[in-house]
Amino acid sequence: MSAYAGKLGRHSFSTKLQTAVEAIALCHNVTPINENGKCSYQAASPDEVALVEWTETVGVRLAERDLTSLQLNLANGQTKCFQILHLFPFTSEAKRMGIIVKDETTDEISLIIKGADTVLANMVQYNDWLEEESSNMAREGLRTLVVAKKILTPEQLADFEKHYHQAKMSVVGRSEQMAAVVRRLETDLQLLCLTGVEDRLQVSIVDFDSLI
Repeated sequence: MSAYAGKLGRHSFSTKLQTAVEAIALCHNVTPINENGKCSYQAASPDEVALVEWTETVGVRLAERDLTSLQLNLANGQTKCFQILHLFPFTSEAKRMGIIVKDETTDEISLIIKGADTVLANMVQYNDWLEEESSNMAREGLRTLVVAKKILTPEQLADFEKHYHQAKMSVVGRSEQMAAVVRRLETDLQLLCLTGVEDRLQVSIVDFDSLI
């Protein structure tokens, strides 16, 4: 299994690209397994493993992960620790998954969404490249996923958690009400990148900076 970076363009070390790579390394259901000094990754989806392995090749390694926290090791020696506040697993109906994390150093709270371009196209801020690049990747036989992000204020998080808890307590239509609360957060997302995975589990990435 291998991974390669796609056309990352002249701004491949920009802040936007770093944000995109870190988002890919955060939004998944992958668990790192450290045995005998070696690290491997386990997940139900081999595509998710391929994406996390790709982030490691470009300097962002998933080092630790449990139910409530996640740690990334960067190529410059920096360690970034995150609290996992909420996890929204992928479903075939939603065609996306999401996670809300809090950076323990900066206290920044982020909602990160990863899913089908047909779904996220209506959730992200205006752009003039997602549809075309998604079509290009599809023609190449790649399985594509869009990655997007939204910074949440503490007040937005508190409001979400209040209504999400109320939905959880519902006797009738609990799942539908919980999903509706999450959907209210999934607006005006910042489009970070489009990923493509081949059958050989190689990864190609297109980010906004590569197209300007």
